[in-house]
Amino acid sequence: MQVIHRNAEPFFYEGNKEIVCLLIHGFTGSPADMRPLGTYLQKKGYGVSGLLLPGHGLTPQDLAQTGWSLWYKAVEDEYLRLRKRYKLVIPLGLSLGGILALYLSAKQEVKGLVSLSAPVFFRDERAYDVAETDLEYFSKNRTAEEKKRNLAKGRFSYEEIPIVAFASLLEFIDIVKRELGKIKAPALLLQSQDDPLVNPSSAQYLYDHLSCIQKKIVWLERSKHVITLGAERQQVFEAIEFFLQERN
Repeated sequence: MQVIHRNAEPFFYEGNKEIVCLLIHGFTGSPADMRPLGTYLQKKGYGVSGLLLPGHGLTPQDLAQTGWSLWYKAVEDEYLRLRKRYKLVIPLGLSLGGILALYLSAKQEVKGLVSLSAPVFFRDERAYDVAETDLEYFSKNRTAEEKKRNLAKGRFSYEEIPIVAFASLLEFIDIVKRELGKIKAPALLLQSQDDPLVNPSSAQYLYDHLSCIQKKIVWLERSKHVITLGAERQQVFEAIEFFLQERN
């Protein structure tokens, strides 16, 4: 029996409004990266579902057995489940989660979406070469202190990345780029200029290629990649809350 790491458990908050937020974590990450945002939104009365993507919260070997189609199916299944209970389901995704939220918005009639640190382009061009190597895994090269600090914060993410899963992520990004013109729902894009992983030009690319009339980029200056846990997280939370208020 597979056991999900205690820091990677999915979560659900009922809320007392007609809107529920579908929170989607990033590649190799877990719902823990979205939990502070979920707690904030719960206190504002919103329903919140923080799902765990297939292959995550277990081992890198489990992630290697999955790919973008399984990740998307999990998101779409949860979206359709929530649709039966709430008037509005708003997807909010971080990194890979942002790409998944965009794809969901191209396939379903969502009424709004939030994309945080979504990777259209990577900061390090060598990321594209990794998928072509003969290696099975590559390491994030975190120090022991960084690993300890993340666990103390309640976070969970893999230290090794399966190449086959990363290649699937790259394939998925290319697929979603071709679908952006189908997205009509209002969109909020958040991106840090200091993101060490994602090239900030990704947010501008998304903005320029979305067909929706209502769209906005919120630029951050002091955050890294996981902006839901960064120095400007309060600004992130408030921008999202304002966006949700406009959907009422």
